[in-house]
Formats: sequence, structure tokens, C-alpha cells
Amino acid sequence: MGIEFGITELDLTTRIEFFRTLASWLTSGGGAFPVNEAIANTCDVYSRDEYKTLRAKMERVVRDFNSGQVLFADALKATGLGFTEQEISIVRAAEQSNQLRIAVPSLVEAMTMRQSSTKALKGKMMMPVVGGFMLILMSLGVMIFMLPVVMEPVLQRDDSVIAKFPLIIRFYWYGSVWLRANYIIPIIFAMAPVIIFFTRNTKTVAFYIEKTLMGITPIRRIILSYNAVMVVYFMPALVRANMPLPSVLNTLALSLNNTMVCQSLKRAAYEHDHGAKLGDALAALPFRGSFRSAVEAGEKTGKIAERVEDLKVPYASEFERITKKATSLLMMVVMAGLLPFFIISMYTSLVAPMIALMEYS
Repeated sequence: MGIEFGITELDLTTRIEFFRTLASWLTSGGGAFPVNEAIANTCDVYSRDEYKTLRAKMERVVRDFNSGQVLFADALKATGLGFTEQEISIVRAAEQSNQLRIAVPSLVEAMTMRQSSTKALKGKMMMPVVGGFMLILMSLGVMIFMLPVVMEPVLQRDDSVIAKFPLIIRFYWYGSVWLRANYIIPIIFAMAPVIIFFTRNTKTVAFYIEKTLMGITPIRRIILSYNAVMVVYFMPALVRANMPLPSVLNTLALSLNNTMVCQSLKRAAYEHDHGAKLGDALAALPFRGSFRSAVEAGEKTGKIAERVEDLKVPYASEFERITKKATSLLMMVVMAGLLPFFIISMYTSLVAPMIALMEYS
């Protein structure tokens, strides 16, 4: 064994391109192109140029599939290249029902939507969150480091002169004294983002992060809207793969990170598997009523994938609208609350020296 250099795992963008390449081969020639050749051609693309380090793994995928003993989905999973359980489940179900030509393009569309939605959400939330945190941090810096430089020499000379300072400066000074006496609090606050970042995937931390975020109404709406978009994009791909509906719901539950949505999907899968109608089983899902209505209509007509697919555009638009509204609200909090707090903090650091010099004189 040796050290492995080069690409060892495919990121989301590369996985999307992998399945998009596979879909183009599967649908070429009016859908008459052989599946084994489509897989071989796709793996060949990811065996050269910048992907040449993957040649052995891609050749093994083709070899295992052509042996007839291993499913393509299982061969992909065995590569350890980062294909998610959801992606593998969709490919496996489609392969077993001979629906790869239909399911893979739907999978590509769903993965593309996940990528664009996640990117848009992170981009819009970054400014107010990071900006607000930095404003608080800089305000604390003024109180902890700048004020003592000016105030302490004056108070050491005569501590009674604090009464002559303006109320706002006295407020900040007492706050500075308290923060320096309890220095562990600003240290924890400053280190919290780093600690949360490295521990965010642990069960305990993830639980409290989710509980906190779900308790904030604007963020809760964003989370539920995002999960609704993921469901309406991935569910048609799973249904078109001829996966049993309880398995569809369980697979969706495994692919989402929100506990409330996952538990609702698992409970719906259990109830539907035990005789309940799919629409009734999904009643507890915290999505808009249009989702349940679409499922009920699809259940009656035998076209669940088509009816759920009709929700893609309105749900994506709703997600964008909710995200913009929440971002605007957070920016308002930053601009109307935290920015004035920082400005006042800087004001005290500028005015306090003048008053201190007057006291010295």
C-alpha cells in the first residue's frame, strides 16, 4: 500500500457531471444505447486527464457491472468516491426496475437544484450573519481593550471622577469592568464559531444547533422551505425508479438533515406501509397543503411523480422569496441594532480620551 495522490473523492459538482454524462449516454439514440456501453463510456471519461487517478476504480466499476454479479449502484458505492446513500438508492432502485434512462435525468435535476439552493442560501445568509458577528466582536474589543487604556490612568489618580463622565461612557466602563472580570465569556463568544464549525456534525451539537435555529421563526421558515424543495425534486426521481412508496419516504428521510421532517417522513412511511393512504400519512409533514394535495391527486391518478413535479417551480420560487425576506430582516437587525451599538462603542473610545485629558488638566 502507498499514499494515494490526486482526486480521492468526487464533490457534488463532479458527481452531478458524472450522472449528467451518464444520462446523456443513456438517452442518446432515442434511448436505444446499451446501458453497459453508456456506463463504460461514462467511466472512461472519468478515467483520464484530471481524473486519471480514478482509472483503477472506474475500470473496476465497469468490470464488476459487466460480470453480471454486481449492480452498477453497488459498484459505485464500493469505489468510496463520495456518492451519497440517496444517490446510490435512486440508482439501485432504477437499475432493479430497468428505469435508469428515466431516473438518472431526474436525479441530475434534483442534485442540481440542491446545489443551487444550498449555494444561494449560504450566499444570502453570509453577509448578515458574519457582519453581525464581527460588529459584536469589534464592540466588545472596544470595551475590553480600548477603554481601559484611557480610563484606568484617570481612575487610578482619582476614582471619584467617574461620576463626572457622561452616562453612556460610565455604562460602557462598567460593562468593560464586568467583561474583564468574566473574561471567559468573550473568549467563548469569540471561539464559538470555530468550535461549532468543527463539532457541527456530532450528534449532540447538531441537535442543539437545529433546536436553536428551528426556534427562530424566519430561519425555521427557510429550513422547512428548503426541505420542501429537496423533497419535490428528489421524490419524482425515486418514484420513477419504481421504488416502493414506503421506501421512497424512508430514502427521503435518510437524505435530509432536519429531524422534524425526517421523523414525519419515517412515520408517514410506516403508516402508508400499514394501509394508510399516502396523502393521509403525509398529513403531519410540516409543508404547505399543496404538497399533500398533489400527492393525493397523484395517488388517485397513478401519477405521483408528475403531480409532485408540478410543485418544483412554485416551491423553488417560494424558497427564494422566503430567503430574501429573512435575509432582509436579518440585515435590518444588523443595521438598526448592531451597527449603532458599534458606532456608539467607537464614540466612547473617541470622547473618553477628551474627558480624561480634561480631568488631568
